[in-house]
Amino acid sequence: MTQPSEDIAGAIRITLTPAGGRVGSVAIASTRPAAAARIFEGLAAGEMTARIGRVFSLCGAAQTVAALEAVEQALGIAPAPGVAAAREAARMSEMITQTVMRLALHWPSALGLDLRPDLVRAALAVERALEARILGADWRQPGAALAAPGEMGGSLVALMALATDPLPAALAEVLAARGIEGFGALVPGQEPEAGALSRNWEAPAVAEARARHGPGLAARLAAARHDLATLPGALAAALTRAAETPARPATRASGHGTATVETARGPLTHRVEIVEGIVTACATEAPTEANFTAQGPVASGLVGAPLDPVAAELHVLAIDPCVACSIDMADG
Repeated sequence: MTQPSEDIAGAIRITLTPAGGRVGSVAIASTRPAAAARIFEGLAAGEMTARIGRVFSLCGAAQTVAALEAVEQALGIAPAPGVAAAREAARMSEMITQTVMRLALHWPSALGLDLRPDLVRAALAVERALEARILGADWRQPGAALAAPGEMGGSLVALMALATDPLPAALAEVLAARGIEGFGALVPGQEPEAGALSRNWEAPAVAEARARHGPGLAARLAAARHDLATLPGALAAALTRAAETPARPATRASGHGTATVETARGPLTHRVEIVEGIVTACATEAPTEANFTAQGPVASGLVGAPLDPVAAELHVLAIDPCVACSIDMADG
């Protein structure tokens, strides 16, 4: 399956063991470092915030925003609503891009449909425009000033059109044709995984899919569609609150900070400790760490399911690991 390249983030390998035409057992092996963020310990706080989103680049904007908020809390840098709104727009733009990449590239590839790179290009164009016209070159520095926001031009128009693009409906039709709308459903009483499904659990289309097929592929696709329908408007609203802001100085050189931001895959938490401007402790918590375990929704949705490699791949894509992932079939 198409995934981000394996690097410091590690990788996940899922092995399915068949039993009577179904998945008898699931083994999940991960090489994700338990404390990857510790590589930033010993750096100046500003160097850490400048680099972390480039090292953990899949959700680079969210990583940067979480790091900035944690560092600013630690250093006593006053919050600034205008800056927070600009960062919120960047984070939501990245959420849109990540969702579009799954639905426009990875799902069609698994199902044998035409890819839609045009949608990915449109989403990426908004990310680039936000950095160039709103955030500015120094936005990764704690307490950085924000210049008067520029105009986004027509770059948001394509995002607003995502809600009516025919691709998600085409994906839903193929799920129905293959009879896999309920594949990978949560077991009774199991909480939905962090991300689109839990975020949009009560959205009408998601609730309808759950009622008809259970909380499986169709419900997860409906949740992703809801994000595509609502996030562009939320992004545009955030941009109206972005405002010119002067630089904000640190009021102390040492402290602790914790920040949590939402990503396409769910909440991302950063914890930092800074002593005399140097990061002495740095830790992150990402949704993948809970979702891809022996008791998580990936495994529970596969055990006992029909032995369908395409549906299994879509199930993993729908829960969406933030690292490289492969699915193998063991000898039954």
